[in-house]
Amino acid sequence: MRPFLATAALCLAATSAPAQTIIEAYYAELSQRDMFNSSGVRLTDLGAILQQDRANVHRFGRRDAGDELDPFFSNRELRARIPALYARGDTDPLIARIVTGGSPLSVLVLLCGGRAQPEYLVVDFADGDGNRGC
Repeated sequence: MRPFLATAALCLAATSAPAQTIIEAYYAELSQRDMFNSSGVRLTDLGAILQQDRANVHRFGRRDAGDELDPFFSNRELRARIPALYARGDTDPLIARIVTGGSPLSVLVLLCGGRAQPEYLVVDFADGDGNRGC
């Protein structure tokens, strides 16, 4: 009987964890200008490219036609967290290959977390096919 209780307790604990929700969602056009940092160095990590895209939008006022504003990453300290949030998230490897290979791409970025605390990013193709959510 004890193994059953232990299993039941584990199942209950797993289902009582807070659900991950979308804190913020925005479309971003990852263009050639997002693939270089402010010093002109080529970026080779999608997390860094996402961070530069948001810096271009919020700090430098250089929005691409497909860039949407987001209130969350207007804060410099929060923008600095983008590479780590990306690393913990879920992204189709094809997206990273396309962008880090130097080709522009429009993406949908979901900032996910619980209780408005950002935990990770999900990056999907902007066409909406196969959107995984949080």
